[in-house]
Amino acid sequence: MGSITLHNLDDALHALLKQKARREGKSLNRTAQELLGEATGLKKKTGNRSRKDVYDELCGIMPAEELEKMQEAERDFERIEEKDWA
Repeated sequence: MGSITLHNLDDALHALLKQKARREGKSLNRTAQELLGEATGLKKKTGNRSRKDVYDELCGIMPAEELEKMQEAERDFERIEEKDWA
């Protein structure tokens, strides 16, 4: 795989790239890779979700606030009711 370094990015463009990356929970590098892939036609746009995003979601990678909500909802399943096992 190749690598590039971009110099002299317009400040507004740099700020928009950083906002997009932050909003989508991705690195600036990943965001640039996806945009370049879409712009050149090498990668089909899949809405706001890349294949990696879908894979991460299926493998249990989620934002901390979602994880906390899920763990709270599952706490009831951790209790053992003695009467159910008698």
